[in-house]
Amino acid sequence: MPRPALAAVAAVALLAAGCGSATTHASPLTITKPNPSNKLLQGKTRLEVTRIGSLPQAFSKAAAVALPHGRLMVLGGYTGSASLDTILAGAPSRLRVVGHLPRPTHDAAAAALGGSVYLFGGGESVSVPSVVRVDPRTGRSSQAPALGEPLSDLGAVAIGGRAYLVGGYTGTQFATAVLRYRPTTTIARLPTGTRYAGVTAIGRTIYVAGGLTTAGATRAVYAVSLGGGLRRIATLPRPEDHAALAALGGGLYLVGGRRVLAIDPKSGKVTTAARLPASVSDPTATTVGSRIVITGGGTKDVWAATLARA
Repeated sequence: MPRPALAAVAAVALLAAGCGSATTHASPLTITKPNPSNKLLQGKTRLEVTRIGSLPQAFSKAAAVALPHGRLMVLGGYTGSASLDTILAGAPSRLRVVGHLPRPTHDAAAAALGGSVYLFGGGESVSVPSVVRVDPRTGRSSQAPALGEPLSDLGAVAIGGRAYLVGGYTGTQFATAVLRYRPTTTIARLPTGTRYAGVTAIGRTIYVAGGLTTAGATRAVYAVSLGGGLRRIATLPRPEDHAALAALGGGLYLVGGRRVLAIDPKSGKVTTAARLPASVSDPTATTVGSRIVITGGGTKDVWAATLARA
């Protein structure tokens, strides 16, 4: 099939757990409120994380997107032994199965466009090029125009009614491209092929934090403009991959491992926003209204992270 310009680095073997690297799926997560001394955004606020609900089963590697009226949709996922075809939706505290994907998948990415939810790539044992359109009102899914080549382990954001896909894995190579979907066009390139990065947007800027490269996990945080500009804005305290990134109150929050990191996109300052007593891998982190909703990561738990005055 035709291949768009997804620049990538050296080929690697497809590892266990289907589309991505093998990961350790964490034990059930219990999060307590961080110490008030953990101050964010120049000392004005702090992050509080509370458990608000439960998933039908523990999983990781799902995709999630915010819906109107404070609702959330979570698509696919990986239980540790099998991919899922479920579409969960509803208030974050009461997610329920509302439909099924055409086939089970994990390591895909989702974006809301024009009243529909689009699920990009992913797969089970191999990466796939498929794009699935989901009607959030009915939970029904259908095939949309596919990508030019397989892609999993990617990130996605919606800006101005268009979807932008960041990095990923083609089944043979780590991708460097930041793509605009339909027609699929490369708008920028990461300095190196990157998969399993945290990806979100503030305004018309895409942010990419951490991720896995052929040289290992990275500490870099980049800002990508829709005009193709790319700059490094911060450095994480240590390399991070398989983490999820969300924006809240003008700040960036990277959820993974045993902590939530706060990244100031203006100053580049990185601090610990909350400490997690159990490690999570490949959770979802989605801004829903005035909070970040965290699901999965190897657990059944649904958590809400909110900013509070210090």
